[in-house]
Order: sequence, then structure tokens, then C-alpha cells
Amino acid sequence: MFKDLSMRIFLAHLVAFVAGTLICAAVNLWLTPGTLWFPWVLMGWGIAVATHDLALLLRQTRRRERIFIDKCARSFTVHLFAYVAVVLLLFLVNLVVTPKAWWFYWVALGWGAGLIPHGWSAFFRRRPPASASQEATPPATSKPSAPKPSGSAPRPKRAKPS
Repeated sequence: MFKDLSMRIFLAHLVAFVAGTLICAAVNLWLTPGTLWFPWVLMGWGIAVATHDLALLLRQTRRRERIFIDKCARSFTVHLFAYVAVVLLLFLVNLVVTPKAWWFYWVALGWGAGLIPHGWSAFFRRRPPASASQEATPPATSKPSAPKPSGSAPRPKRAKPS
């Protein structure tokens, strides 16, 4: 069906998500119908599937903006999406489960502290372009000799030092 390996992996992830969520919903509704916990599984795993989908879409597009062609910028965008989605989910969990004790912001601060240097290195750190680094190192093959201009005298040979 799909020849692209990354698309097949995503589809397997999506099928596992749907099957796993349905199994969790069935178990939840069968054993403890008064306490619904499967929506938390649905939202948490859904964030992972959405992040995987975003990474796949950013990699497979033909657009020429930096976020699509620069691997570091693309990686930061995916991580920023996961950060925002997870922090919002944790805020919701905190609000519903323990509204008197706020704790979600510790995760946001810790993860955000790691995300700031990632963004800095993705967008503000100077990296040599790939073409410049390739031009700086000459190929290992020998260069063809340039044609000698007509009418010029041959160069005298240098003596080898002993």
C-alpha cells in the first residue's frame, strides 16, 4: 500500500493507538463504569500520535521554508508541539484531579528550561551551510592539468633538496 517506510510506521502507530484506546475503553467501561479513566489514555497517547504525524508531515512536504528544510528547526518545532500539548494536558489533569495543589507548572518549567537551548541552537546558532563545508575541502582526486598557453617557455625544474 505505502512504499515509504516512515508512513508505514506511522500507520502502525495509528492502528495501535486506535486498538489500544478501544481496549482501554472496553476494560474501563466493563470493570469500573463509574470512573472514566480511558479518556486520559486517549489524550496522552493521542499527543504522541499527533507529534509523530507532525514530524512526518514536516519531513515529507515540498515547501522551501526553513522549518521544512532545516533538520534542527524541524526537530525543535516537533519538540515545541509536544511540550505545549503535554503541558496543556497536565494542566487539565491538575485542574480535574488535584485542583487545590498546583504542580503542572514544575513540569512546564523543567521541560521549558531544556527547550530554550534547543530553540537557541536551532534558530540562532551559526552553522556553516552544507555546500560551504563541501567546497572548503577539495576532493581527493587529482586535478586535471590546465592546458599550457601557446608560445610560452617550459618551466625550469626545481632541484630536490637533499
